[in-house]
Amino acid sequence: MQIESIDQDEYKLTKCRVKSRRGSLWLGQTCNLRCKFCYYSSKVKDLTHPEHAFMSIDKAKKICKTLVDNYNNNSVDIEGGEPTIYKDIYKLVRYCSEIGLKPTLITNAIALHNINNCTKLKDANIADLLVSIHALGDTYDEIVQLKGASEMQMKAIDNINEVKIPFRINTVLSKEALPQLIDIAQLAVKKRARVVNFIAFNPFIDQNTGERKLEAIPRYSYIAEKLITVIDYLNANSIEVNVRYLPMCIFEKNYRKFVQNFQQIIYDQHEWESAGEVWSSARSQRLATEPLSKPIDFFEHIMSLRRTYFLDDIKENSGILKPFCQFTERLLNKIDRNKYSASNKMKVCIFGNATTGLQVIEALNHNEKLKDKWEMSGFISSQVYLKGDSLHGYPWKSDEWLAANPPDVIIITSPSSNYQIYEILEKHELMDRCISIFDNAVTNNKWEKRFYLEELGEVEGFDDMDYAYKEFRVLMTKFLHPYSKKEKCHNCSLTGICDGFHRDYAKIYGFDEGNSVNLDKTIYDPRYFISEQMKVAEEI
Repeated sequence: MQIESIDQDEYKLTKCRVKSRRGSLWLGQTCNLRCKFCYYSSKVKDLTHPEHAFMSIDKAKKICKTLVDNYNNNSVDIEGGEPTIYKDIYKLVRYCSEIGLKPTLITNAIALHNINNCTKLKDANIADLLVSIHALGDTYDEIVQLKGASEMQMKAIDNINEVKIPFRINTVLSKEALPQLIDIAQLAVKKRARVVNFIAFNPFIDQNTGERKLEAIPRYSYIAEKLITVIDYLNANSIEVNVRYLPMCIFEKNYRKFVQNFQQIIYDQHEWESAGEVWSSARSQRLATEPLSKPIDFFEHIMSLRRTYFLDDIKENSGILKPFCQFTERLLNKIDRNKYSASNKMKVCIFGNATTGLQVIEALNHNEKLKDKWEMSGFISSQVYLKGDSLHGYPWKSDEWLAANPPDVIIITSPSSNYQIYEILEKHELMDRCISIFDNAVTNNKWEKRFYLEELGEVEGFDDMDYAYKEFRVLMTKFLHPYSKKEKCHNCSLTGICDGFHRDYAKIYGFDEGNSVNLDKTIYDPRYFISEQMKVAEEI
């Protein structure tokens, strides 16, 4: 079959869509800037945070080798913090290239205003750079909180071009940046960037505080209005342009091919392969001081998520997940056996993911048989993670405290850290009090495609891995980066391939900007629009 493509210098633009094989590596959250919207802002600022310090090059190499050997990755995004200030970055880049893992640095490029650093990256066989250009001039300096940063970054771009390192651009769609989007696009054309990614300012990771100020969050419709001219300009100049994590319905049909939600990035060669990402993003792979955890089986991981968010366990009420029906049944049995009551309440601690823990608490409080017969003793964390006396309004305690004050039940809420938590509980002889929300919730532990969410359905030509990747990315919008859908979304033919509205955004602005797209069927193939987009492919 003839694949439409455009020849560029040393690469092509093509409509060919295959699953990404790109891995990801976080060296540590040490950085030379303090971007206001950074996902990892608290880790960057806190020099004592366990994720702050850079890891050893030996550990970084082991992660990269695992990505190749266990996940068949052929490229990798190396990020920090800021990877250009990692003392062994040139050795790591060369090592990645030698083992068949084309290395990219996600960088602010400030250190590359020194052309010697660019030359050393080139000599180490860097594949390309993804440069974070979030604004220009004084606006950029204000956003990253460093005077003169934009001037150094522009010098770095010139150096990158001089030594002939390919580069792409990331731009976060903050309110400050919106008036400069066309200027950034013109810079991309002038300096020969291959790709420009515009990323919605959503409250992921450390930004997920629930306290973002209204004036910091631009409306989706205003973003779309500002982007149309910019998309047209970049597209006319044969530069790939992607808009990340915005509802598809806010764009007219001709522009939806540029919208990349969680599902679409499966088929973007510059985005992360899901199985390797699950493993490399786990705590053991992000902390300098911890040994690597065993590689995960991706299908088993999907099953562990299903055990929490499966069939009737997935319910929405006012945009808040109400899972854990089978899990609460197990607690009810424990309450009956031990005769807990309103005057003799079962004491509960939650150990693991705090976001999932809040969902557990809500599920227990909404169960009529449970709500008056238990009480929360607190969230548990390893000592190095404790940053206050409370977490989400509940006591925040260490595992040492847990050993001295054992509750009746310890609920584990983190699938990726299960084995580490088990080790701690075994050390303190508390395993008999432990219940994991991911254990034994379904009787059929064999992975098979199941269409238990409105986003899941038959797709022609999909293999098992396509279905697994899609299911994982859909589940991410339910529990990790929570998005919401309302009536217009549920009635939309694109609900099968669109994330909807970020829940934090919807709480502020609601869903009035949404529109139902009416086709003759519900679309489940993430490639439905993006198969018409011309995207960069270094190799076809």
